[in-house]
Amino acid sequence: MNVLKILFEATLKAYSTVLFSSSKWVGFFTLLATLFNLPTAITGFLGTLFSNLLALLLGVHEDRIKKGLYGFNGLLVGLSISLYHIVDFNLIVMLFAAIALLIFITLALEHVLGHFFGLPVLSVPFVLVSIITYLAFFNYNGFTVKKPTTFIYDSYFPELPEYALFYIKSLGAIFFQSSPWSGLMVAIIILVFSRIAFLLSIIGFTVGVLFHLLLEGNTIDISAGIVGFNYILTAIAVGGIFLVPELSTFLLAALATIISTLIASFTKIFLVSFNIPVLALPFTTVSLMFLYVARLLRNERLKVVDFLPGSPENNLDYYKTRMERFGKTGLYIRLPFSGRWKVSQGYNGKYTHKDLWKESLDFMAIGPNDALRKGKSNELSDYFTYQLPVLSPCNGRVVKVVNHLNDNPVGELDTKENWGNLVLLEHTPFLFSQLSHLKKESIMVKEGDYVIAGTKLGLAGNSGRSPEPHIHLHFQVTPEIGSFTTPVTFTQYMQNDGDASEIHFNSIPEENDVITNVTADFNMKSFFSLAPGQEYTIEIKKDSDKIVKEKWYAGVDFWGNRYMEDQKNNRIYFFLGQDYFACLDYNGSKGTALFIFYLAVYRIPFSSGKSIWSDRMSYKHFSTPSVRLFKDLIQPFSDWVAFKWKARLDYGESGFILKSEVVKNNGSILYEVEMELDSSIPGIVRAKNNKGEKWEIKGI
Repeated sequence: MNVLKILFEATLKAYSTVLFSSSKWVGFFTLLATLFNLPTAITGFLGTLFSNLLALLLGVHEDRIKKGLYGFNGLLVGLSISLYHIVDFNLIVMLFAAIALLIFITLALEHVLGHFFGLPVLSVPFVLVSIITYLAFFNYNGFTVKKPTTFIYDSYFPELPEYALFYIKSLGAIFFQSSPWSGLMVAIIILVFSRIAFLLSIIGFTVGVLFHLLLEGNTIDISAGIVGFNYILTAIAVGGIFLVPELSTFLLAALATIISTLIASFTKIFLVSFNIPVLALPFTTVSLMFLYVARLLRNERLKVVDFLPGSPENNLDYYKTRMERFGKTGLYIRLPFSGRWKVSQGYNGKYTHKDLWKESLDFMAIGPNDALRKGKSNELSDYFTYQLPVLSPCNGRVVKVVNHLNDNPVGELDTKENWGNLVLLEHTPFLFSQLSHLKKESIMVKEGDYVIAGTKLGLAGNSGRSPEPHIHLHFQVTPEIGSFTTPVTFTQYMQNDGDASEIHFNSIPEENDVITNVTADFNMKSFFSLAPGQEYTIEIKKDSDKIVKEKWYAGVDFWGNRYMEDQKNNRIYFFLGQDYFACLDYNGSKGTALFIFYLAVYRIPFSSGKSIWSDRMSYKHFSTPSVRLFKDLIQPFSDWVAFKWKARLDYGESGFILKSEVVKNNGSILYEVEMELDSSIPGIVRAKNNKGEKWEIKGI
């Protein structure tokens, strides 16, 4: 029974994977779209079935099989094998042999492309096996060549402009279907699945055809759709699946389509003499090449999808939300000190933070009344900064230490040794931090040591080009001392201003800001521990309804993602950091108590004092299908569709009170939530929305 369930899911996802989707519904309707040519549909289904069965027998992990990663290439081989031949016993035997070859090629390419180049296999196995199979047909006489056939209702297809019909037929040709009805069905599936993908399909087809016509190419292949689908798939893959969809990637997708057109024409010359179509060779070649080069370039305008890809809309929304909330590094980066300090020189500072070193920060400790000195003497010891601990901003390895230079008297500079005593840390292969101007012989780490965020490195001094004691910090992409700098944000810090301090996430402080690290409150951190395996009983009252009870469960999924789940499988994914709690996503119904809890605790720094903060929130949870369709289309070109989540931490009679609200881009409030941190999850939560609905939730 378990095998049947695996095969069922793997089969549907094999069909959807061809269209870059993981939806079983997309897979089901795509399967229906292949039925306009029944013999082809049969061999396609058998190809999928054979692939999944062989993968199971070989011991491939079930999760990978269920994702359709092996079935989709089998589907394409199955669809292609009956292109010129009648389906009979001999053809099915040939199909089985081809699928056996396909699985081994797929497994081998997964290792080669994935391990050495970090690339997916796409439909490379299908292209290789199909060419081998087509050539093998010439050596066998046990196959019957079939006559071209058409779907009986093709004559009823509505009349369209010539190239609109060619576009529709190109979509059908993805699944070796000649009927425009099939292409129309695929077009509808893509439109429902992703508006951005649909737009890219039109852009890709249009650019490819225009390039082909400009060079006076033959239009026969375009009219049949057998090359146009390469333009479409290339544009979708480059513009929205493997790169985050934005204007720059749309332009890159257009360029990729032009190259795909060129490769299609080149490929046809070699394959036409064997009566072999170009298949998906242009699409796979160009997509893999562009993805590989985009990763090598590390261009900020070409953002590679470095997470499990979904629809282009999901990729863009996830990327923008993640970038604004957690930064491009994904690392926990804190300020390199304890206590209250002032940014004495910020990015693009007027003194030394210029040109190649403009993304640098200088910090000085402050005392009462924000004074930099204890008195008015000209001694180094008069500065609050002098001899205070300098801390590691992030986990890493010490790659360089300079520890022998004398401190300068106040007002003097050592211009020969600009950086003074320093520690250079490696955080990733392409990210290093340098902390400079430390006190002579105060550095406590040595080259090769591993440190964590907050490790004491040494003491603040006045060595190098430093007229008064301060800490200099910058990040760079190479391991040489004083390399050109790169902007990097801090995970969170607190800016002291007025009655309530403002907490900034994923930000860079500005010159003259007075800032501190967030000091974690033990009680708050314990409240949000949510240990895996824990079960919580919740009381819920909505509006004036009676109180109902339900259970929530804390757990960890196969991929190591932590979550909170209710009895109806609605789920919050979250991350528990060293000094903050953050919800990553919510999957499920929006009318549940768990969703209200998600809104209450979207981002919680473990602050022990009165504070305010805000964070970006996706529009997907609050938009109707029609509004979301509109926002999906404009999101690659504008950022106004995002919502804000705002919070304030205060004190009540019973302890901490957290007030939060979800705010639209026009300033109107969708939800208002108040939460008292009680002894058990979820505390006491009261919420109301702009429709007048109210909730009260508490743990028992």
